[in-house]
Amino acid sequence: MANKIEVKVLNALLDLYENSKTFTGDNVNEQRFKIPTSKLFPKYDDDSEYSFYKEINTNFSALKAKGFIDYKSERSGKIKAVYLVKSAIPEIYTYISREAKSDTNNRLFQIWQKYENLNTVDYSPLLLYISDQKQHIKENKKILFFEGDFEQHKDILLACKSILENQEEIFIRELSVKLFNNSKHLESIESSVRALLYKYGEYDEKDTVLEEHNIIKTPTYVMVKGKGILDCGQKIDLSKIDGDIGLSTKTLKGLNSIELNGASVITIENLTSFHKYQPQNELAIYLGGFHNSVKRDFIQLADRCNPNTIFKHYGDIDAGGFHILEHLKVKTGINFVSYKMDVETLLSNKENWIGLSDNDKKRLSKLADKNPLYEDVIQFMLENNCKLEQEAEIQM
Repeated sequence: MANKIEVKVLNALLDLYENSKTFTGDNVNEQRFKIPTSKLFPKYDDDSEYSFYKEINTNFSALKAKGFIDYKSERSGKIKAVYLVKSAIPEIYTYISREAKSDTNNRLFQIWQKYENLNTVDYSPLLLYISDQKQHIKENKKILFFEGDFEQHKDILLACKSILENQEEIFIRELSVKLFNNSKHLESIESSVRALLYKYGEYDEKDTVLEEHNIIKTPTYVMVKGKGILDCGQKIDLSKIDGDIGLSTKTLKGLNSIELNGASVITIENLTSFHKYQPQNELAIYLGGFHNSVKRDFIQLADRCNPNTIFKHYGDIDAGGFHILEHLKVKTGINFVSYKMDVETLLSNKENWIGLSDNDKKRLSKLADKNPLYEDVIQFMLENNCKLEQEAEIQM
């Protein structure tokens, strides 16, 4: 059985080999894999650490005798570097109980294979992730969201799949029991699941990824105010209420109709702005960033009950705000128009501008190419290096 020093030396040499072109078969020249002793063991060159120096030499000698490494000693006995004996690589894996990278890759391909027949519309982030990791293997790059634990990797993929196909509102711990028979397991891998979906999906914020798919930690409430008569078995006239009300999921399931009587609908991205906003013959709905199916169902019911109603969206003047607006249009099938997300609003709030990051610029450019409707305001933002948060507007 290998000791700690042997394991450290052999792992370091195998790492060099597995990250090389020789491993991928792309190298046309003979490669030798060497590592300086002082890099592995900084104390080796310290004259006051003679016993340590002797211990290292003894271990090196044993590894050389096994045919795993090679080296040349100086006259003093010092060993400046050790070399991997490539012909012994299979035996080395066994000796230190390390799985060969090629075997790891094959096991990952087997795990990913079960997802190959998923449709690209509903499971795009998961399929894009798998496709990207296959390319990573081809290019001998690190596999993302995999730290060597195959069971955890399977759980992360299963969680992503289940989240993408979820339609009904469910608590995260309920889903965890459903998937893993453990109420807390999903929360233990939640950060990886959110990060994977965010990286390969179309989400504005990592923190809202699960919520958009109706995976919640606390009950969802739709906050509304302004004009509108809600029929939930009994009628609620919002115009008679001073302020807003929150409608729970249970209340919304019993909602029969929304009567607007000519009022328009405006969705508002941020909570502060929702509270400050004074509706003018409007039904105002707090969106809270990305919307989930509960909020979409409410909006779509308003549309069905009130044909030809104007729907507006009021959000941040940044890539995220426009992305939320587009997502709202696609998911509801309603032709929302933007409200106060224009050059005029930017100009009247110049003192509150925020500079654009490189990522902001990339996202805005991409958005302008896809959506000519926002071309003017996005061009202005790029030329003037500015964006504006909704809460920073002077005039509400």
